[in-house]
Order: sequence, then structure tokens, then C-alpha cells
Amino acid sequence: MKDWIRESKEYIRTHKKARLVVFNLIIFFVSTLSALIFAFGFNTFMAPGLNVDSIASGGMSGVSQVITSICRLCGWRDIDENAAHAILYFLLNVPLMLLAFFGIGKRFATYTLINVVETSIFMRFITPTYIPLIAEIAEAMTNNGGFLSRALFGGVCTGLSSALCFKVEVSTGGIDIIAYYISLKKRTNVGKYSASCNALSVTLFTLFSMLDILIYGNPNAAQTFDEAIASPFVRCLFSILYLFASAFVVDSINVRNRKIRIEAITSLRSLGSELVKNNHHGVTVIEAQGAYTGQVRYIVTMVVSAYEEKSTIRAIKAIDEHAFIQTETLNQVYGRFYMKPVE
Repeated sequence: MKDWIRESKEYIRTHKKARLVVFNLIIFFVSTLSALIFAFGFNTFMAPGLNVDSIASGGMSGVSQVITSICRLCGWRDIDENAAHAILYFLLNVPLMLLAFFGIGKRFATYTLINVVETSIFMRFITPTYIPLIAEIAEAMTNNGGFLSRALFGGVCTGLSSALCFKVEVSTGGIDIIAYYISLKKRTNVGKYSASCNALSVTLFTLFSMLDILIYGNPNAAQTFDEAIASPFVRCLFSILYLFASAFVVDSINVRNRKIRIEAITSLRSLGSELVKNNHHGVTVIEAQGAYTGQVRYIVTMVVSAYEEKSTIRAIKAIDEHAFIQTETLNQVYGRFYMKPVE
């Protein structure tokens, strides 16, 4: 069995077509898993449909809610909101798909579209109506934690869904495309940009909902006027908590834009030149002297992406197994830094 696995790995490594097939199968599997997690989290925690208030999830659906609210404030009271949301969601995603295709990468755009389609399908069928267990989980969560537990667990599911896609260099569509594009240009963590865009849409939707009640009255006869005004505000607070939980998970898993400074102290002057041959990053070599031995030593310093950290350390140990290595996480780097382009 071990021989078969080793032979399979060697075959994939030495055959480009086989490597490409396996690579795309992995991306498709991760994208599908991402869509499954998001659909489960949304229909279980965010909008379970059990006669409880939904938590706003942001994204392009949140932007469409804002636009619809503006239309209602302008006097278009008889607007079909479900149809409006569907049309706006599609229209808003069209330029984003173009941005993904031309501004990020063709493969990125293709698998993002696949993820969006899969998410739509899973959200249709992974519901309390079709799966009774989801109804039990949603009801138990509502009764034993309310908005707080739903916001936290919903944020974890959404963040995990986005992070899995970012891990294989695709996205879940919508605002994630904008956040990913900005993060590539600024070369920093993606979660904060996604959270900022989503928080803005949730805040605007809350303000417009409150204005609608103030101008046109309370539509819910079971609530007092004060309760009707307070309800959107409370949901907004928990929606923001949900967004921060999601962003935290994304930045904890997606390390593409996290930078690591690696410093190795060695007796081999050739270590720096060997590292330059094996990666696209610059290397600085400083000659020094050991205080205890008095012998010449070389301090080799380089900055790599977090996903390159382990492979770089392995390369250093392969050249000099006695090298003293230390690493440090950096908040940001300025100047030219090579990042592998997204395909």
C-alpha cells in the first residue's frame, strides 16, 4: 500500500497533465466543501426560517437589501422585494465576475462562479424543510443562546467557507472578490477588507430600516413603536459581531498575505546564494563573529510568505543542518516583494 502511494505521488510529480488534473480536482473539492459549509451555516444560524428574526449577512445580498430599502424610502412601496433582490444580486455580481476574470485571474473567476452556483443549489436543499436535523439544531441554538450564539457560529461557518476558497486561491463571490482584489494590491490580510465592506452594507440597511419605520409607521402590529425601532438596531449589533467572527476565521486560515522574516546563522557563506537559486525572494547576508567561539559566522535574512515558511526552513536545513534559525511574523512590508500571481 505504501509503495502504491509513493509510486502515485512520483507519477503525479513527473507528469504535468496528471498533476494538473489532481490540482483541479482538489480545488473543485474544496470549493464544493466551502459551498456546503456556507449553506449549512446560513440556513441553520443566520436565517433558519423558524419564525425568528434573521441576522443580516452582508455581501451582495446585503447591498441589494440596501438598494431595495432606498427604493421603498423613495415611495416605491409595492416593489416585489424577492424579485428585486434576485435581479440586483445578479446585476451586482456581473461586474465583480469581470473584475475577477480580468483583475485577478481566469481560474479564480471560473471556480468562483462554480462556488456561487453550488452555494445556490445547497442553500435550496440544505434547509430545515428537507433535513429535520437542521431544524433541531437551529431551534436548540435559538433557545439556548439566541442572537449571540447564532452570530458566532454563523460567523465561523461563513469565515471557514471563505477561508477554504482563499486557501486554494478562489473566492465565494460577491464582496469577497473586492476584498481579495484589494488585498492583492495592498498585500495584506483579506479579512479586514471583507468585514469593512459587509459592515457598511449592514449599517446602511439598519439605518434605512429605521427610517422606513419612522416615515411610514410600524408594519408589525404585535410590536410597539419603540420595539419596532429597536429591533433593527439590535440585529445590526449582532450582525457586526457575526462579521468580525467571520473575518477572524478568514485571517487565521488564509495566510497568503502574511509575511515571515527568517533569519539563519550559519558557518556556510554559500547558504545565501543557494537560497536565491530556489526562490524568488531576495536574501541578505551579513558577516559576523561568534562571541563565544570567535569564529566567523554569516547571518542570512530573508522575508517570505507564510505558506513558504516551512519549505524555506527545510531548504536551509538541507544545506546546513546545524544552522540556527529563527522566524518572526511581520505586520507589513514595503518595497518590492514577490507574490505568486493568481491564475
